[in-house]
Amino acid sequence: MDYFFDWDKAGDAHVGIEPVFTADEIVNKVDELAARLTRWFDTEPVAQVVMNGAMMFAADLSRAMSMRGCVMEMDFIHVTKTRQKSTVELRAASDLPVEGRDVLVIDDIFENGRTLSFTREYFLSLGAESVTSVVLLDKSGKKETNIKPDFIGFECPDVFVIGYGMDIAYKYRELPFIGKMGRA
Repeated sequence: MDYFFDWDKAGDAHVGIEPVFTADEIVNKVDELAARLTRWFDTEPVAQVVMNGAMMFAADLSRAMSMRGCVMEMDFIHVTKTRQKSTVELRAASDLPVEGRDVLVIDDIFENGRTLSFTREYFLSLGAESVTSVVLLDKSGKKETNIKPDFIGFECPDVFVIGYGMDIAYKYRELPFIGKMGRA
């Protein structure tokens, strides 16, 4: 049985979802990232979580970092692609001051680099001392910028993924694993 998930008890609600990364794999990867990030920061960072997809990852990562003694302030930023989907714009800003602070941007997935590029420039423009990024999934086959995440959990195949905060039509965020539609 995967961490907190029993396929036999799930009924038909998750038929057609094939796991890409199991809950156990995610737990182990988050723990590994937390250890690396805790060693990376000399000071307590200001964590900025890119909503909505990174919410599960951020919760688990921040708990794992806290258990290692890296306590941080945390808030959320919501960015969205424009209708033309060629640019990213700020939808909801964080209230936490970042001037002179080290910022940790936590995001679920890195695809083309636009979100990470936008958030990095945004926090630097607010006076952040540094901006470090961590993403759970790297699906950078469609990369449009020269920017790369500083810390990466998994290399992800080029498929649409759901679960562990990521959704399709606002569904399946609650899954403790990351899956794709089309169970074999």
